[in-house]
Amino acid sequence: MTRVNSQFRGESVPAVAQALRQGTRSAHRRLDHHPLLQQLVRPGLTRASYTASLLALYRPQAQLEAVVAASAACLGLSIGEASPAPPRLPQLEADLHGLGAVLPLPGSSECQVADSPAALVGLRYVLDGSRLGGQVIARQVVEWLGDDVPHRFFAAAEPDWHWRRFLAFGQHHCPPEDVDRAVAAAQAAFANYLVSLDAAL
Repeated sequence: MTRVNSQFRGESVPAVAQALRQGTRSAHRRLDHHPLLQQLVRPGLTRASYTASLLALYRPQAQLEAVVAASAACLGLSIGEASPAPPRLPQLEADLHGLGAVLPLPGSSECQVADSPAALVGLRYVLDGSRLGGQVIARQVVEWLGDDVPHRFFAAAEPDWHWRRFLAFGQHHCPPEDVDRAVAAAQAAFANYLVSLDAAL
């Protein structure tokens, strides 16, 4: 879901993003290879299994978007170039409604509100990186289920632009001495997705 390459369209990735990639490699791999995400990119996907995957993603997506928004506001980083990317939860809700699913309750967040800009960088790494992986999933979902299947969540607009904004944000707000805080926050966000996906199996 959140695959982020070491290079982006031939451009070198800043040191902070590289450190986040290295520091979250194991958690990232577990999430990418989770059965409920793997089934989205393999032949045999059905509307029922696609719906199950979206339902499993709903709670952690809602939690992470809420935490990022609250953290940015508390830290004074919610406007201008520092503002987080627009939420994708409305698109996820629309997809689930289109599939005839009943939305689960968001529940309480497992990710603490970021207490530093560096921690917010870690949370945004997970959230903004998922936009890039979502484009790959969207193409596979359409291939298996047809272009009339609701897939707005994975096909969210302008993932490249939002990722570049994140890279600039990370460079500015996470100095090398704070990278550990960013990695810890990203690991917590990945873990929250994994808990929800595991519970849905």
